[in-house]
Amino acid sequence: MRHTATTAGAPQAGASAARVELGRREQLAARLSLRPDSAWALARFSLDASLLAAAGLASALGARAAGIQAPPVGWLVLFAVLVLIAFAARGMYRPRLRAELLEDLRGVVVATSLAAMAVLTLRELLTEPSDLAAQVIRPWAFAMVYLAAGRVALHWSQTQARRNGEALRPTLIVGAGRIGRLTAKRLLEHPELGLRPIGFLDKEPMAHQGNGAVLPVLGASWDLDRVVEDHGVQQVIVTFSTAPDEVMLRLFRRCEEMGVTVAFVPRLFEKVTARLTV
Repeated sequence: MRHTATTAGAPQAGASAARVELGRREQLAARLSLRPDSAWALARFSLDASLLAAAGLASALGARAAGIQAPPVGWLVLFAVLVLIAFAARGMYRPRLRAELLEDLRGVVVATSLAAMAVLTLRELLTEPSDLAAQVIRPWAFAMVYLAAGRVALHWSQTQARRNGEALRPTLIVGAGRIGRLTAKRLLEHPELGLRPIGFLDKEPMAHQGNGAVLPVLGASWDLDRVVEDHGVQQVIVTFSTAPDEVMLRLFRRCEEMGVTVAFVPRLFEKVTARLTV
């Protein structure tokens, strides 16, 4: 009988071990996978670098047809590097709640213009080519057009992906009152913001009154670490809560330590319309 029971339990033990191993592999894959913000930032950087290379190649190949000397490769590389540095300085690779197309296009014009002026100044000081202005203006024009087109395409792709429920950041809302539930409702109605509310964190949640999203209360402030780990939270939004200021300050610091982005809902949240942002 004991031998039979042991033999019968072997498949169950093997299946249990397989499930554990599968769970470990899934956790490892989740840790190694890029966050949506990091993935989009990497996509923006890769696209910008590729388009700058294409713009430099196009300007060099078309120089003969234009009857001018092709710009040296070294200056083209310097121009591309300066543009990427200007993009990074303007925060064009940082995570953003809302993708602003006009702001990106303005950044493209400013960054390429500054890089072109820097290259023009350096070449004027270090070299004396006969057609210096043409050699600088052509790469600048090609780069500006290529980068602007790339940003438009990437903006459209990101907006469509978010509307389809892809690449959304799991978001935890601190405060399960009326404002907290209204915040969750607006996030659910506007997936293009890239945030997916998964629940609330509140010690004394207000009873649901039908105005707002129906999401679970996952715990209180001291459950922050567990909730972030269990649900893979990447964004925390702090609304009105009954917790003391010291508790909220500790929560904010803990989120910073865990690498979780924190946003605050202003006191005039009810008055913020589609034409007014904070």
